[in-house]
Amino acid sequence: MKLFSSLLILGAVFFADVLAVPSPCPLVGPAFPWPTPSSTNKRLDTARKKLSALLEPIFNAANGSTNSIAVQAFDTFNDSPLFQWSYTADNLDTNLGVSHVDQNSVFRVGSVSKLWAMYLFLAEAGMDTLSDPIVKYVPELQSAVPGDAINSVQWANVTVGELASHLAGVGRDWNPSMTQMGFPVLQPDEVPPCGNPVPCDRTQFFDGLLQRHPTFPISATPAYSNAAFQILGYALEAIKNDTFENLFESQLVGALNLSHTFYATPSPSLGVIPQGQGADFWKMDLGDENPAGGIYSSANDMAALGRAILNNTLTDPLTTRRWMKPHSHTSSLAYSVGAPWEIISFPVPRLIDLYTKSGDIGSYSSILALSPDHGVGFTILVAGTGGHAVVAMVADLVAQTILPALEYIAKDQARVRFAGTYSAPSGGVNSSISIATDFGPGLRVTNWTSNSTDMFQSLATLRGANDTSQITIRLYPTGLETPGNISFRALIPPDLGLTPIGPFTGSCITWVTVDSFIYGGVGLDEFVFALDDNLSATSVSPRVLRIDLQRQYRTSE
Repeated sequence: MKLFSSLLILGAVFFADVLAVPSPCPLVGPAFPWPTPSSTNKRLDTARKKLSALLEPIFNAANGSTNSIAVQAFDTFNDSPLFQWSYTADNLDTNLGVSHVDQNSVFRVGSVSKLWAMYLFLAEAGMDTLSDPIVKYVPELQSAVPGDAINSVQWANVTVGELASHLAGVGRDWNPSMTQMGFPVLQPDEVPPCGNPVPCDRTQFFDGLLQRHPTFPISATPAYSNAAFQILGYALEAIKNDTFENLFESQLVGALNLSHTFYATPSPSLGVIPQGQGADFWKMDLGDENPAGGIYSSANDMAALGRAILNNTLTDPLTTRRWMKPHSHTSSLAYSVGAPWEIISFPVPRLIDLYTKSGDIGSYSSILALSPDHGVGFTILVAGTGGHAVVAMVADLVAQTILPALEYIAKDQARVRFAGTYSAPSGGVNSSISIATDFGPGLRVTNWTSNSTDMFQSLATLRGANDTSQITIRLYPTGLETPGNISFRALIPPDLGLTPIGPFTGSCITWVTVDSFIYGGVGLDEFVFALDDNLSATSVSPRVLRIDLQRQYRTSE
């Protein structure tokens, strides 16, 4: 109970911070270039020890834990994990499955299958396909007779992307989900002929689906749908003229060299199988619904998937950036929906978006979470009872320990790479700039002189500020890079002279100010650093001033 009370307190602080105005109001995106964490980093080592100390009392035989778990945090620069932890509960059926859980132990991942399916879809069909009407690829929907808006999905207007982001207004499933329990007796033609334990074939699926009522108008609000991803599986088969299973095995599992990920039920000897109903859930066949929830994988392979997404292994960077964006809000300020991302926002200490997908199927629960701001992610796989709550709790603990450490590692490395004093060559004009890191996000400009003119005073004049104390300048990476050069933009938050009393007076509006002062076609806020072979800055160009300032002084590591 003490742990859950602590989590409730953390949650209260979290939602209070989410509602507060971010200070000093950065843009969405990285505050520093991606960190390159190493196993010997002291901050990361401290975070790992803290996380282990939080997990150990939850998962131990003395507390009667009935959940086996594998946890892994990973980054894009190292094949070895940043953190790994596992626990083997006493209730495993060792006659069927593994007797000891490790990072290669296989779990069912439930609806995280949708993320695997979507990555395969983008790798094979491309981002532009998401704008196509689904009827272009699925003849059963093309020939569907449209009914009225309350009783029939208007399939001719549904796009591939709306199915992928749960915005199509399509029912959740097409299979039996309830027994009679006091409801009216169904007529024979109202009883689904398939579902659990016998999966529906394609004909049965569409015969049933086309009778389902819509949940909402198209693109009105996100409403979760497994059926949508079964349809996407059929669409990819039409686009590639191959079965989804073949494409999954060759273009995803084979392409990423995964050895513990399976489309069909693998040998139980590889699996984490709880006693009781665990064996039934392990072998449950979802048939054509596998793209929505049937995949099997391990912590190591889930981490490999996360690295591949962040490293643009099977998709180009533009596709990845377009994909990792919200498509809709939910009623929670901290939760948005993508395709099929479940996007969680929280402060660590600045506001960060985690792109996640969670899943449940019977005794199995899982999550894959990615932080595009840091080039890192984590996965949690659970087999046991009450797994969804367990995954959510452990995900909170991982995010609240590992991500802040990585944010500080990124800041430490940015200080070494960029902080210091830059000036014009000896004998040139009196121009210099000093850059540091401090308590806040981004690189802090502490002094800036151009041609003997104090640029803070110039900015105060441009901003209509009374004095330079109202001017702060922070540099943030834009993601624009060429060999030997990296681009930053300066944010100079405006002082509106208002005491925040609500969402309008308290909103962060720095995104509106980017590139707002132009001189000779160049933004005053554009900075480019030249880098050496070690990716450390040798000079910086405040490009509006048409000058390269050489790095004269570097901070010590």
